[in-house]
Amino acid sequence: MSIDLDKRKFLNEKEVEQIYGIKANTLRRQRWGDYGLPFHKLGNTVLYSIEDIDKMLKRTTPTNA
Repeated sequence: MSIDLDKRKFLNEKEVEQIYGIKANTLRRQRWGDYGLPFHKLGNTVLYSIEDIDKMLKRTTPTNA
C-alpha cells in the first residue's frame, strides 16, 4: 500500500504502524494511559497528525551533536 504523505495531514493507527513502525497496540496503550503521541478523535476514528509525530520523534531521538 502506497501512502502519498505530501497530500495528507493525518494518519490512522494502521498507517502509523506501517510508516513509523509503532505498533497499533502500543498506540492504543498510550492513548489509554494518556501519554505518548498526541491524537485526535473523530467519532470512533483515531487520527494522528503527521506533523505531531515528526515533532515528537525529533524531540525524543538522541543526536551525536
